[in-house]
Amino acid sequence: MLTTTIVFSFLIFMTGAAISSFLLVVTHRLRHNKKGILKGRSYCPKCKNTLRPAHLVPVFSWLLLRGKCGFCKTKIPAQYLLVEVLSGLSFLILFLKFNFLTTTPQLPILLNLMFFLIITGFFIAIFLYDFFYQEIPDRFSLPAIAIAVIGNLVLEKITPLDMLIGSLTIFSFFLLQFILSKGRAIGGGDLRLGLLMGALLGLKLGLLALFISYIIGGIFATILLLNKTVKGKSQIAFGPFLIVGTYLSILYGEQLLNWYLNIINY
Repeated sequence: MLTTTIVFSFLIFMTGAAISSFLLVVTHRLRHNKKGILKGRSYCPKCKNTLRPAHLVPVFSWLLLRGKCGFCKTKIPAQYLLVEVLSGLSFLILFLKFNFLTTTPQLPILLNLMFFLIITGFFIAIFLYDFFYQEIPDRFSLPAIAIAVIGNLVLEKITPLDMLIGSLTIFSFFLLQFILSKGRAIGGGDLRLGLLMGALLGLKLGLLALFISYIIGGIFATILLLNKTVKGKSQIAFGPFLIVGTYLSILYGEQLLNWYLNIINY
């Protein structure tokens, strides 16, 4: 039983890592308007050699090749390895949250898991695109909003009213920042990401996700400023922090809210 759980966990991790590796390619091709966004073999952008299957194994290829191209030895940024590891863990954590590895899955659990796995896939795509290009394409955010609405309606996770209020509240919060900063602090993609957060989480968890995002973003920005990695007027993509805050709220939102309420009612 333990061996089966370990093997299954490894396969889930590798699946998540492989999906992020694929989405890395998709985001770069989408940005540069290359043909065959979902097709075509991967190749080294430096030497243009088509990568071999042994070069495409998530995580392990980077480690075995010591972070270099298998042909021209050009360095491959460690960011790619980190993305694959974190994506693999994000998939594995979802399976653990729904006790999919330790119990016989029931249909409602399976449907919830599939819903959040799909959403997580969109999260990874949005995270990557905004991280590398400081932009959130509608072709990622709009389908994710539709899936969030349909999924919540079918699974009856939150009420339509809660989705509506949550979406409008977070959207309005971002819109106010957009207007006051004349688009410098918040972009149009963040507005649509706010709609996604509200549609997915509702009002309470949506606001919690917003709070977590600003805390993590503030800590990260402070570290970069102290290390002089960025200057005071440098722009940092905020979408990745919103994604992280939303993902953490999916996993632990209810527990965090209950913990906070217990403290103030103590």
